[in-house]
Amino acid sequence: MNEITLTHITKSYTTQGTDIIVDHAKRPTRTQTVLRDLSVSFPIGKLTAIVGRSGCGKSTLLRLLNGQDRAYEGEIVMPEGWHSAILTPEPYVITWTSVLRNVALAAGAGRTPEERMALAERLVQLVRLGDYADLTPMELSTGMKQRLGLARVLASQAQLMLMDEPFASLDFITREELQNELLNIQKEMQRTIVLVTHQLEEALLLAQKIIVMHPDSTVREFDLDALDYPRDLNTPQMQQLKAEITEECRK
Repeated sequence: MNEITLTHITKSYTTQGTDIIVDHAKRPTRTQTVLRDLSVSFPIGKLTAIVGRSGCGKSTLLRLLNGQDRAYEGEIVMPEGWHSAILTPEPYVITWTSVLRNVALAAGAGRTPEERMALAERLVQLVRLGDYADLTPMELSTGMKQRLGLARVLASQAQLMLMDEPFASLDFITREELQNELLNIQKEMQRTIVLVTHQLEEALLLAQKIIVMHPDSTVREFDLDALDYPRDLNTPQMQQLKAEITEECRK
């Protein structure tokens, strides 16, 4: 298997109204279909970015891939035994223990304490938190917490890494640093990554494939696998690609 596939995915949410009701009347409900017959694929071992207008179902798609919501129609197929982990702008960390132990605790499945600590030490260095390994998350900056969240996701050994606007809350310098860190980590560890971003420049810099999602769940795919890293967004080729994807997002 060389890709994760989603075929004819439909996902709806039903919510109850907030109106005051009397005499045992039935509370009105509202059903909203977020994904309609969506079919899309993600190549194994590659970084795929998803872009599109707000509300088109990007984060819903990540939740389905992460197994957080199984109430959908259609089929999701990925390699047997795979599991996923998700990184958001507010990464899950354990506030009462150190950076190093945070990562070691995330690496617990099937390892001895010595193996967990050795892996944690390696990953803490990989995300450039070695000088802060003894600090707690409460003592870290926002960018450092995001590095810690990334290290914990890597420690979990999830074959599928899901990233929902993970750098959205960072200043532009820290964001660029973490983008470079992600590329270096991907080069060394080569995970399957699905990145949702509202920044087209970020997708162009990082992704080997860009998927534009529309509100009607139609998609258009752009293959960037042949473009080498690091990428210069000012080249005519990248400017043309940016303009084409921007125009597609406006549809």
